[in-house]
Amino acid sequence: MSSLTTRPFDLLVVVFLLSHIPITVFIDSQAVFPRHWYPEWATATLDWYVRTYEDPLMKDTPPWFLGLAVNEVFLQLPFFFVGAYAFILGKAWIRMPALIYGVSTATTLVPIFAEFLSQPGPHQKTLIVFYLPYLILPAAIAIQMARKLSRPQLEGRKNYSSLAASKADRME
Repeated sequence: MSSLTTRPFDLLVVVFLLSHIPITVFIDSQAVFPRHWYPEWATATLDWYVRTYEDPLMKDTPPWFLGLAVNEVFLQLPFFFVGAYAFILGKAWIRMPALIYGVSTATTLVPIFAEFLSQPGPHQKTLIVFYLPYLILPAAIAIQMARKLSRPQLEGRKNYSSLAASKADRME
């Protein structure tokens, strides 16, 4: 497989997945687990964020958002490691799990944006901008993986077009 530096989309996915690990472990998971499990700097960071940007989801953690946070900790977090590994090495087997991750994660942003849009405030646009990458990148992953999965298994062969044409001829 070619170097990761020659695969810009895969490189972007790897950076996204790896950057999401500390965010999930130290910040987002505070919605799930007791605060005393975290280092002081992590709770102080979340407190500063909530105080500064008045994020209603991290401040009050409604039950539906707690469910999304549990999903992030127990399903997405393991995927961040596996996905980064597979994208670094260019493994084709990651396509279906990445498609599932992308669709699932992008879908979770719909109620989050609905919540932000239903509660106008001084930081509404900032919060939307903060959360937007977690919609755009997973959606892009889902689209890219769907495209790759929809291609025939012959995509890597030199004579793909002639093989596809001969297969079409046989089907007539």
